[in-house]
Amino acid sequence: MKKIIAVLAAAFMFGTFTFAEGYICANDLEKGLITSEKSEEDGFVLHASTEKAMEVKKCDTRTIGDDTITQAISTKGSGSVKKMERIITFPAKAGETIRIYCNNSGAGSRPLHLVNVDTKEEIKTIAAGSYKDDGPVHIDSTKVAANGTYGVFSTSGGMYIYKIEINK
Repeated sequence: MKKIIAVLAAAFMFGTFTFAEGYICANDLEKGLITSEKSEEDGFVLHASTEKAMEVKKCDTRTIGDDTITQAISTKGSGSVKKMERIITFPAKAGETIRIYCNNSGAGSRPLHLVNVDTKEEIKTIAAGSYKDDGPVHIDSTKVAANGTYGVFSTSGGMYIYKIEINK
């Protein structure tokens, strides 16, 4: 019996490393200011500091498919992959799709950068619309070409991240 359990546990652990699929949703996080690195499920990490804080906060109700979103991860300003501040990082495997649900916290459109954290290469700049415009949640999908750690951050003010999914 112990051998069967050990084999099943090993198979489960191998399976979790084979695919990096996962997600983070602001609704699942505890509200409050984030002033240090905070690890979440599925390998997601929120990088913040006292000087460059982030926050999980209540937001205007948003609907994404069947989901009702009532909280957002606020970057509270610009971030950086070089300084690893105000950036959300996560693992993804080649061939997986990163889907980001967001709006910017100001007016008009702001850039949200999707980068490979390991190489510092910018994968894409996403022009996220404002939540103030009562438009829909901005949804962007990107298929990644290489295994690695990826991240999202803004370089032009605050951004609201509602959810990030990594799927096959």
